[in-house]
Amino acid sequence: MYPEKKISGFLNPGSDTLNRRIMGLFEIHCHTNEVSACGWVDAKSVTRMHKDAGFEGICITDHYHEEFFIRNKQLNYKDIVKKYFSGFHSAYDEGERIGLKVFPGMEIKFTENYNDYLVYGITEDMVYDNPYMFKMGIENFSDFARKNDMLIFQAHPFRDNLVRANPVFIDGVEAINGNLRHDSRNHLSNQFAEDNNLIKIGGSDFHRECDINLIAMDFTIEILENADLVKAIRYGNYTIKQNPFKTEGQV
Repeated sequence: MYPEKKISGFLNPGSDTLNRRIMGLFEIHCHTNEVSACGWVDAKSVTRMHKDAGFEGICITDHYHEEFFIRNKQLNYKDIVKKYFSGFHSAYDEGERIGLKVFPGMEIKFTENYNDYLVYGITEDMVYDNPYMFKMGIENFSDFARKNDMLIFQAHPFRDNLVRANPVFIDGVEAINGNLRHDSRNHLSNQFAEDNNLIKIGGSDFHRECDINLIAMDFTIEILENADLVKAIRYGNYTIKQNPFKTEGQV
């Protein structure tokens, strides 16, 4: 278990008490071990953990990159995509059973560099109909995303070995990344967003059990479907919160 640490660059710190009812709390950067090689927790457990913690919903953003296709090269394209969405479907089915909203997302990496991008509003049909999107590059993918009402955010843009995307091609940045095992330099991500008038989002970057309840998006409008999630983020109907269900004695 990694030690707890404070997450630098936190936006909109809450003054919530334990008795306050938090509306629309979502984890929007979340991985499953069915798909993401770096994930340690299976999709059903991911779903139950967030339900038990008090979240209203999660967005599954498993890694979509060339390495995933190489690992599954024995499969045809359709079956690779089916496998890619297996984590989401397992989480969704469990969410239906226990009462947690689960939406599909994506963390895509193109072959042009090591940058990761979080994508919201994507559907399975888009992935089936547009093979090998990791080959597009951010410029072409940006055009594709905007034609299909998706949002693109550069994830943790100030980690080592990454380069900042041209702001023209993204909607925003993950200004607050809660991962305990990387230095995401959130203060620099926050400033980059400010300097370029970009939307700021935040997520725990959930991979392991210790990643629960680090960062959350607290939405102020009801989120019932993917389009609601995109709309709420686009128009700023949320605050970003650290340790949203902080208990007594928790740092």
